[in-house]
Amino acid sequence: MKKSLLKKALTSTATIFTIAALTASGTSVYAVDTPTAGNIPAKQFETPASAATVTVNKDIVLFNADGSQILSPNVTYSYEITEANVTNATVTAQNAGGDPVILAVRPGVIEALSTSSDVPETKDKVEGSISFGAADDEHNNDSELHDTNKNTDTIINLSKKVSSSMTITVDAGKIYDVDNDGQQDNGPGVYRYKIEDVTTDAALTSSGIQRGGADSSIFLDVYTKYNDEASGLEIYGYVMLKDKGDQANTSLIYNAEAPFESIKITGFDTESENAAEYGKQTVLLADLNSDTYHTYNVEVKHETAGDLADKLHNFPFKVELSNSIVTSQADFYYQITKDGDPQTAVNTSLSNAGLWTLDGNAANPANDLRLRSGDKIVITGLPANTKLKAAETNDTDDRYSVSASGNGSSLTLKDDVNNTGESLAVGNNGTAELDAEYSVQTNSTTDKIVFTSTLRGVSVTGFLFNIAPFVFITIAGVGLLVLVMRNKKSSDSKSKI
Repeated sequence: MKKSLLKKALTSTATIFTIAALTASGTSVYAVDTPTAGNIPAKQFETPASAATVTVNKDIVLFNADGSQILSPNVTYSYEITEANVTNATVTAQNAGGDPVILAVRPGVIEALSTSSDVPETKDKVEGSISFGAADDEHNNDSELHDTNKNTDTIINLSKKVSSSMTITVDAGKIYDVDNDGQQDNGPGVYRYKIEDVTTDAALTSSGIQRGGADSSIFLDVYTKYNDEASGLEIYGYVMLKDKGDQANTSLIYNAEAPFESIKITGFDTESENAAEYGKQTVLLADLNSDTYHTYNVEVKHETAGDLADKLHNFPFKVELSNSIVTSQADFYYQITKDGDPQTAVNTSLSNAGLWTLDGNAANPANDLRLRSGDKIVITGLPANTKLKAAETNDTDDRYSVSASGNGSSLTLKDDVNNTGESLAVGNNGTAELDAEYSVQTNSTTDKIVFTSTLRGVSVTGFLFNIAPFVFITIAGVGLLVLVMRNKKSSDSKSKI
């Protein structure tokens, strides 16, 4: 018992001296838990292997103006994996007997790495990528829509996200024997790699992604030892680490009883980028470091007014969307409500030119948009900077007065001969369209645009008043004719003998 306590005390003392020595030398030191199979984000293999596959996660936090469900953005992130520039980092652990073991961290061997998107000709780095929103992406299936946060939230739920990943394969044999000549080039130890996000700002902007404040680099430590025959190396664990500002020279002390911040992560995901401890699920909006995707919604509704307005007639409408910034074929969906009955939502996307149209005058029924009084179309999940144009066609023989409003405020219309005004008289096959593009994100909730077609009944009193002079003249003429006929008849009677 006394020996055990003494040994523990000596081990703790050695650890303290190690921490002090490393801190004095200027190396950043972090206490971490021992990597075990159940201790994610570190990974320790129960059976060491000649190769390891490392999954690097990436998340994007989703936002929507009123919390509607949205589809994931279309974007591909690019990464470069290189040998970390390690000069004096160490890993301190304990052996089976509880004695301290200090290992020097070595630069990773780039020839031992590969990814599915790697360019083999590149010798000094390995390339990788993580994609979102592909046609076969599970996040784009009709049944897979995502809950989102409201823009007004101050506490962000980090589970409101879309996730994807890439896989890095590490071959221990190529660490041991780089040139494949059967001779040892590198011995057992910890090999560190740098994984850097090199996605361009232009790529993110064209996808509607706002870059967060997280570090663009993380590190991967691969733990190797000799195989049973000492004829090569095998991997028994790996750990991914935050870049804490001291570049590649961060040292680790496992199971140290010291108040150091944990820096183990699972990639470029929300918890890794936003929390001091992995697993945190909420963060203040002001502290949010993850990349974000902000979307908005718009509703175009048709109403009729006046006793003679046909409430059952389906007026052709045309809705056009444009986005000069987001040109990644951004996904969204729309739903048309007819006679109070919402139809099945339809997934669609902007073109690679940032354009989309649904036209009630089109010959293709799939693109048909015809609205009777009370009908509407709601478009959900439009990326930031989307603008809308909307137009109504009067395909009746009556002349309607058409007006429009956006979130309760009057909008200026123009007709097909470029007359403008808040209310326009539109005859057969005439159109009334918004005079200016409508910015979809003008409101904190769904923007609501209402077109009103008015055809009022004719006033009977006014009608009689308007034709009264003509009726009076007619009656007077008839009366005069009757008098003339009577006088003539009387004269004819007196003339008889």
